[in-house]
Amino acid sequence: MLQSLQIRNYAIIESVDIQFDSKLNIITGETGAGKSIVMGALGLILGERADTKILYTPEDKCVVEGVFDIGAYKLNAFFEANELDYDHSCIVRREIAPNGKSRAFVNDTPVTVSLLKELGSQLIDIVSQHQTLELNDEGFQLNLIDAIAENGEALQAYEVQYKRFKQLEKELKNLQERETKARADEDYIRYQLTELTEANVQADEQLRLEQQLDVLSNAEKIQQAASSAAHALNESEQSIADGLQQIKATLLPSAKHHQGIASLLTRFESAVIELTDIAAELETIAENTHADPAMLLQTEDRLQVLVALQKKHRVLNNAELLEVQAQLEQQLAGLGSLQTAILELEQQLKTNEQDLVKRAQALSNKRKQTIPYIEKEIHQLFEQVEMPDARIQIVHEQLTALGSSGTDSIQLLFAANKGQSFQPIRKVASGGELSRLMLCIKSLIANKVALPSIVFDEIDTGISGEAAIKVSKVMKSHAAHHQVIAITHLPQIAGKADAHFFVSKTSEADKTTTQIRRLNQQERLSEIARMLHGANPSPKVLAAAKELIA
Repeated sequence: MLQSLQIRNYAIIESVDIQFDSKLNIITGETGAGKSIVMGALGLILGERADTKILYTPEDKCVVEGVFDIGAYKLNAFFEANELDYDHSCIVRREIAPNGKSRAFVNDTPVTVSLLKELGSQLIDIVSQHQTLELNDEGFQLNLIDAIAENGEALQAYEVQYKRFKQLEKELKNLQERETKARADEDYIRYQLTELTEANVQADEQLRLEQQLDVLSNAEKIQQAASSAAHALNESEQSIADGLQQIKATLLPSAKHHQGIASLLTRFESAVIELTDIAAELETIAENTHADPAMLLQTEDRLQVLVALQKKHRVLNNAELLEVQAQLEQQLAGLGSLQTAILELEQQLKTNEQDLVKRAQALSNKRKQTIPYIEKEIHQLFEQVEMPDARIQIVHEQLTALGSSGTDSIQLLFAANKGQSFQPIRKVASGGELSRLMLCIKSLIANKVALPSIVFDEIDTGISGEAAIKVSKVMKSHAAHHQVIAITHLPQIAGKADAHFFVSKTSEADKTTTQIRRLNQQERLSEIARMLHGANPSPKVLAAAKELIA
């Protein structure tokens, strides 16, 4: 429940502190005094939008703070999930800076406005003339039945399961689309893979072939060069080998007498051996190098195959070609994996759907059982709000397809008078009838679940006289179990207040200010008399006001 509301620098409110009663709180005041401004300030801590136009003093920030007793609301899990400190006394604050920046706090922890709005919806339920339009919404009508059927936990479990079911459906659709595309590409993938497999690509093959092609293309030159060099080293009349032997013979006698020559001679002998080996290898190269047109053509063809494959797959070498081949193999193998995944997901969906159907049927059974009770109870409440001939009819239809709330379609029909046929509410209910119907529904729900504080924002439009008296009694009965805050123009409703607040407006020099204060018993009498007959009430009017309060 809302224990207190502090408003600073908002619209034409400079500073207001309101301490609310736990039962029926009534707010009255002259037209234009600022009752709607109080509602606007309350809306700020419930996550409504705001801008700098609402600042009373443009240079100062606006602060609205509400203190709530949330011990009965079972919000521990919400606070834990959003990493907020939980306490039975919850302080919600909203600040609007002169530069337009908005900040929100829950128990002094900064929160987003969206989170504030989510929390606010669980703290206060504002019923306005505009909200009565929700009576035409099928979702609202279904929520009414679920609240009274006490389907909360079962519906929450169903919604979690349904969300998972829709996620599985989405995953299955994606897998099926992937498989369809893969199947369409399968023949081409298989053709590409066969082409690469038959090509038998080797990682180091291209360099070897390019070297081989270079040798084959220049075989005659290589053979002639190697042969000539070997001949010059070993076989000519004045071969280099013979010359080296002569040099060795010349140095050998002196090597006995000079250590330096002996050392050089050792190195010289190594050079002779090296040149002899070079000559032998050159002879081998000359013998083994021959022009081979057939091998040349074969090598060229093989290189052309590899280059063509590289161009086709947009790679630079054989190693990358082998990567492409591995990817194609994975794609084909993946088709089998996709089929397996699809089959597993289809089985999960089937199991999930079977469970959902059972949950939906259980919800539907409780809803159908609850409908007659709701119709009966609201008909009794209609008598209490001066609508004795009004009737509602809740039409239930069982759907075949699973929906986010089960398999039920609900339509609430209304007939205001005897002999009238049932019609959708939007077609036949007046503003006053809508207001009273909403009051009856809220009162009925309040007897079943722990509702947040309820604010009735001028929903008494269109009613007066005996109807107003009976509405006030229902509202008073409702407030016996839940905190009610009502903004009203009707003295009959104001007379039932446990706490009566009066909104007034004063003008001084160049500014106007709204105040709100709780009335004492004598002030209440004067205010209700004013509501009955205007200023300067007669003794009879004062007596009537006193009777309303009594």
